[in-house]
Amino acid sequence: MSENSNHGDLRFAGISDRMWLVRASIFGLRGCATPVFASFVGFCALLVVWLTFGSSRSQELSQEPGVDWPSYAQAAEFCRGDVERPMSLSHDKRILCFDGWIVKDQDVSLAKDLADEGLFVVRSFGGDILVALALSDLLRDRRATVVVYDYCNSSCAGYFLIASTRAFVLKGTLVAWHPMRSGVRDCPSLTAAADGGPKRLERSPCSDVPPERLWKYERVKLLNQRFFAERTFDENFEFPPESPFIRRVLTIMFESSGDFPDVAWTWNPKYYKEAIKTKVIYEAYPESQREVSTMVKRLHLRPVIYDP
Repeated sequence: MSENSNHGDLRFAGISDRMWLVRASIFGLRGCATPVFASFVGFCALLVVWLTFGSSRSQELSQEPGVDWPSYAQAAEFCRGDVERPMSLSHDKRILCFDGWIVKDQDVSLAKDLADEGLFVVRSFGGDILVALALSDLLRDRRATVVVYDYCNSSCAGYFLIASTRAFVLKGTLVAWHPMRSGVRDCPSLTAAADGGPKRLERSPCSDVPPERLWKYERVKLLNQRFFAERTFDENFEFPPESPFIRRVLTIMFESSGDFPDVAWTWNPKYYKEAIKTKVIYEAYPESQREVSTMVKRLHLRPVIYDP
C-alpha cells in the first residue's frame, strides 16, 4: 500500500475544489455546508445521518464480552520489542510475530513451527499477494488466533485478518482495504454488484492488454477465488469488501474525475457476521472519520474513507 505524506486536508481524490472539499477532521460536513452541485445534496444528507448515528452502533457491534484484551496487548508489546523482523517466533512457540511488508518470494516457513492455536501477531502495510495467501493457509492449518495491532492494510487486511478462525483487532488499529493492482495496465469501470446493491468500482486489466501478459493476474484470480470460497459464507462476496456507503462514495469520486481514486477504506464489522467465517472482534472500531484521518496522518498513508 502506498503512503502519501501530509494529509491534513483529506480530499476525495479527483474531485475539484468547486465540487467538494472534504476536510480530514470532519469528512464532508463542512463540504455539505458549502455550495455544491444538486446531485450531491442527497448524498450530503446521507453522510450526516451515517456519521451521526452510525458510529455508536459500530461500537456496540464491535465489543465482545470475555475477551482477554490485556493478554493480546501484551503479545503485541512483545512483537514491538527486540525481536527479529519481519518474522519472529517466541521461545515457547506460542507467539509468531510479523512486522513489515509482505515481500515477494518471502520465506514464511517459520509459521509451521507455531504451536497449535498459538497467536499470530501482525502489523503490516501489505505487499505480495501470493506470499500473503501462502502464509494465511499455514495460519489456518495451525488454527492460529490472529492479533492485529497499529495497522493492517491492503494484503494484510485482505488475507491475514481472515486467515484463520478468530482475529482480534486492538484499540487504535487502522484496518483498511483497497483494490489490488493487476500488474499490467488497469482500467476502472463501474460494474453491477453480485449482491444486487450499489455498483462497485472495479479495477482490472484494460481490454487491449495482450493475453500473454495476463498469466500472473489469472493465477492470482483463481487463488483468490479458492481463498475466499473457503473463508466466506456469502456466495456473492466480492473482494475487496465494500459497504453500500463506500460504494456510493467511490462512485461519486470516479464519476467526478474519470480516474480510479487513490484511496482506501475501512469496513464496518457489522457486516462481517453474514459475510466471513472468521470471527473478527475489534476492541474498538474507529468512531469517526476524524479518528481515522488522525491515524492516516500519523502513518503517512493515502486517504482512508471511514465506513460508519
